This record gives sequence, structure tokens and C-alpha cells, in this order.
Amino acid sequence: MELVTIPFGYEALSPSQQAKTVPICIKAKDEHGRPIDWGWFEAAARIHEPLLALARVVLDDVWRASEITEAAVHNMWRKHAHDLGFHPSARVYTAAKWEARDRRLGCWQSRRGRLSSFEELEEVVRKRVLIDPENYIQQYERDLYFQRLCEELESEGQHEVSEMLKLLLDGCTWAEIGSRLGKQPDAARMRFRRWAERLFGWVKLADRG
Repeated sequence: MELVTIPFGYEALSPSQQAKTVPICIKAKDEHGRPIDWGWFEAAARIHEPLLALARVVLDDVWRASEITEAAVHNMWRKHAHDLGFHPSARVYTAAKWEARDRRLGCWQSRRGRLSSFEELEEVVRKRVLIDPENYIQQYERDLYFQRLCEELESEGQHEVSEMLKLLLDGCTWAEIGSRLGKQPDAARMRFRRWAERLFGWVKLADRG
């Protein structure tokens, strides 16, 4: 298995230098055997230390930096291919941050037990919308969180569901969402509900309203 090691040239370091360095190892090819654009590895190399710090702080284990960085680089390659954008390092770091959080808290599917009904999901969304606007850090984190979820929905072809989530985040009611999408409010809500049911694996959802 071909690996890219960061920092570049790690293998050429002396034993004493290697002992002081935590390397990040990333598979050089994607799941289909295609070589990943070298620019993504260069982007990760520029933020070697921040990625180590991320693994240390979020996962309490600096050696898991390879795990989250590989997932981030491969995710960016899957989404953007050769389009590195203006700040590829920022893209990689943001993706790695989400990977670290998912591994610390569990992904959506593994957290399904924390939400037992569709209404609870709506409540989570509402509470995130009601974050104190003066708390810019929380606001920024909220936006990144749901931006990622919307992107994942759109990549799966769930454009309408993604739009519903965005409208919910804007504080719209189901009547307003239905009007915007040309649907009856109950039809829009049920469409969103079916997506939530598939995402969380709920078999039966209590309907309280």
C-alpha cells in the first residue's frame, strides 16, 4: 500500500529527529485506485502541526492525526478532485476537524440513540438557530455543522431536503417552507421526516403535532 508521509522527507531524517516528530501517513490512492492530486497532500503538509494539535485536543491522542487527516484529504479529493480552491489547507483542516469530532462523539448514525423522535431533531435544529448572535464562535460552528450536512444531502441528490433544512435553520415554519417549495406544509414535513427516519434508522416515530 503506497503511503504519503508528512512531513515530506520524514524517512530521511535521523533517528533522533524521527523520535521527535509525529508523522502523518495518508493513502496515496482513493478507494478506486486513483492517485490523489498531490496538491491535497501539500495542503495537509502546510498544516502538519495544527493537525497534530487537533488530534491531541479533540481525540486526546496525537497519533490519531493520520486517521483524521487521511479521511479529510480523501474526502476533499472525492468532493473537489483537482479543484483545490484558494485555500486548500483550510479545506483540509475544516474537514479534519469534523472527522475528529465525529470520532469523538460518534457519527450521526452511531448517535441515533440520543434522538428518539422526529420532533426532537426539529428541536435540535431550532436550538441551534437560537444561539446568541453575539456568540460568533458558536454561530460559526453551527454554520459549519449544518453546511456540511447540507452538502452531504446534496451530494446524495437530496436537494429538496437540503433546502428544507436551510429554511428550518432560517427559522421558517412548515407553512412557510411548504409555500417556498410549492408543497402543502404536512407534505413538506413528511418528506423531511422520511429523510430523518432513513438517516437515524428510526422504525417508528412518535407524531406529536
